[in-house]
Amino acid sequence: MIGRFGLGRVLSRSLSSTEAAQKLTIQPAIERSPTDLLAALSETVGPDTTAPHFAYIDDPITIPSTQSAKKTYFMAKEFGKRAARELAAEWPTLFAFDRDQPQLPAFRPQHLADPLQVEPTEKSLLAMIASREVQDCCVLYERMRSENVEVSEAVQLELFRLVTYYNSSNIPFSEWETFSGMRNYGENEQSAWKSGAVADLLFETLPRTDETVSIMIAGLCKFSDHASLERARNLYKEHKGKIHLEAFNGLIGSSSYSVARKLVVEIEARKIAPSVDTFNALLTAASKIPKFEERVKAFTEVIGEMKTLNQEAPLSSYHLIVKNLIDGKLLDKEQQEDGAYTRQLTLGVSWLNEILETIEGKPLEPVTSTCHLFFVEAMGLLYRASNEKLAKTLLSIYESPTNQVKMPAFTIESMFYNRYLQLAVEQTTSLPRIHDLYTSMVPRLVGVNNALSALLYRKLSASDRHWPLLRRVIIDGITSGQINGILGEEMRKQLCNVELHTLNPTEREQFTALVQKLVAVWIEYSKFTEERMRRLQRKLSPSQISECALLLTRIGETQKAYELLELLLDEEAAQGEEATVLPRGFARPWAMAELFEDALRKRDTYGAATCLQVMALTSTRAKLEPLANRIMEKCNVNAEQERIINGFVRLRPQ
Repeated sequence: MIGRFGLGRVLSRSLSSTEAAQKLTIQPAIERSPTDLLAALSETVGPDTTAPHFAYIDDPITIPSTQSAKKTYFMAKEFGKRAARELAAEWPTLFAFDRDQPQLPAFRPQHLADPLQVEPTEKSLLAMIASREVQDCCVLYERMRSENVEVSEAVQLELFRLVTYYNSSNIPFSEWETFSGMRNYGENEQSAWKSGAVADLLFETLPRTDETVSIMIAGLCKFSDHASLERARNLYKEHKGKIHLEAFNGLIGSSSYSVARKLVVEIEARKIAPSVDTFNALLTAASKIPKFEERVKAFTEVIGEMKTLNQEAPLSSYHLIVKNLIDGKLLDKEQQEDGAYTRQLTLGVSWLNEILETIEGKPLEPVTSTCHLFFVEAMGLLYRASNEKLAKTLLSIYESPTNQVKMPAFTIESMFYNRYLQLAVEQTTSLPRIHDLYTSMVPRLVGVNNALSALLYRKLSASDRHWPLLRRVIIDGITSGQINGILGEEMRKQLCNVELHTLNPTEREQFTALVQKLVAVWIEYSKFTEERMRRLQRKLSPSQISECALLLTRIGETQKAYELLELLLDEEAAQGEEATVLPRGFARPWAMAELFEDALRKRDTYGAATCLQVMALTSTRAKLEPLANRIMEKCNVNAEQERIINGFVRLRPQ
C-alpha cells in the first residue's frame, strides 16, 4: 500500500483520521524583554577568555593588541559610521528604497538645525535646548535679541540652566550618547568661567530668584578660578533668600574644610536634607587638608555623619577617600625615605580592607558618574602595597553579577586589569599560573605594553623555562612593535637560552617558525633604504647579527647564518645611504664561541674560518692563535688553507 500511494499520503491519511480526536492548545506567550535571550545565552555559554574583545573580532590580521592600536581601530570604525550618516543626511535619496518597518533612525539621519537659517521662534530655541546644542542655542538667542523677537521668561530660564551648566560651550565628550568612542577617548578640558557670555547676560536679564542665584553659584563653582569663586561667594553673601542644595554643594567643594563645615551647619539650620553630592563635596574639601593625620580624621568624620543619617556611601565617596589617603608628593620615590610613605600606605590598605568588607556581597549601583573610578584607584593602591590577596577580593567584587558599576572598556578598565595582572605576575613564581593569567587577559582586557613584557621576561629568566608563555609573549611583542630596541634584544636573549632538547617535536617546530619569522622581520627592516621608507629602517647591529646567526644555526639554517655573519666583514654594508648594518658595536663573544664550536663539530672549514675572521675584529693575536690551531686540528685543512689561516693570524695586532 505504501509503495502504491507513497509514504506521505499514508501519513496524511493517518493524521486526518485522528484529527477529530486531537485538540490543539496554543500556550500563552511568555513575556520577555528584548535582552532576555542574550542574557540566557551569556549565562549558559560564558565569555571566551582566550578570544579577543568582541569589538575587534574581524580579520585576525587586523585584531589590535596594544592600547593605541585598539583606539585607532575602534575610532576608525566609529568615524566610518559618522561619515556614513553624514552622507545619508546630505543625500537622502541614497536610501530611497529603505522600507524597513519600523524605520531605523540611524538610516534616516537629519541635519542639525542651523541657528542662522532656522526660524527665530521659541519653539526652535526649545528644540535646540532639548538637543543640548549649547553654542547653537547661544547663536539663536543672540539672533532673536537682535531681531527683537520676544522670548518668554520660562524659555530664558531653561536656556540659562543649559548655558550655565555647560559654561556656554557644547557638551563635553564624556556626555556624548551616540558615539561611545568619542565618549571614552575624547579629552575633556576643564575651562574657566566665560565671563560676559550668554550665561552672564541671562543672569542680568532674569529676576534674582532663589533658583537663578543658585544656578549661577553652582556654575561659577563648577568652572572655578579665583575670580569666579570670589564672585560665587559674594552672590551667596548678598542673596537674602534660600539657596538651593546644588549651590551649597558647589560652595562646599570649592572651599577649605573649615569653611565647608560652616556651610554644612547652615544647611542643617535651614533644614535642607544633604545628598550624596553634599557629602562628596565635603570629602573633596577634606582632601585639601595638607596634614595627613587631620585629613584622615576629616574623612572619618564625614563617613561617620553619613552613617548617622543612614546615608549609604556610594563608590564615588570611597574613591575620593582612597585617592587622597597618600600624599601626592610621596608617590615620588625620592621622597619616600623618611618612612611617611610606608605609614600612609599601610593605613590606606587598612581603610581599603574595611571598605571592601563593607561592599562585598552587596548589590552595587552607579550613583554618580565617578563611581567606577573607585576600582581603578583601589587597584593602584593595592599594586603599590603589593597586596595580592586584597586585589583578588577587589577583582571578584568587580566581576560579581551583583555589581552594576562598570568601567569603560579599553581605557580605565584596561588600567584596572593591567595593574592586577602585573601585581599577580610579580607576586607568584608559578609560570603556569602566569601563563593562564596572561592568556586570559592579553589582549582581550589588557593591551600589550613594554612594562608588562619586560616583567614577564624577568620572570622567565628567573625560573624554569616555560615555552608556551615565552612564545606567546614574543608573538605579542611582534604584533605590538617591540622587536626593536631593548625588548627586541630581550627576545633574542630568551630564545638563545631555550634548551632545544627540552622541547617536544611540536614545540621545536614552533621554535623554528618563530626564529625564521623574527630574523626575516629584522632583515626586512634593515633593507628599508629608500628615501620614502628610511624613517622605518632599523639597521642590524653586530650583536644582533651574531645572535640571529646563532639562532639560525640551531634550527639548521647554517648557510643563512654565515651569510648574516659576512655582513660584519663587508665594509660597504655599513657605509653610504644603502647601509644595512650599524658601523658601531661588536658581536657577542658567547654567540661567536658557540658558532665556532658548532663549525668545528661539523668540520666546516668555511664556517670556522668565518667565525675566526669575525672574532678577529675584537681579539688579539694571542687569543686567535689557539683558535686557529683548533681549526687545523678539527677540520680537513690543506696546506694552502693552513698557510692562509696562519698568515691571517700573524697580521693581527698583539
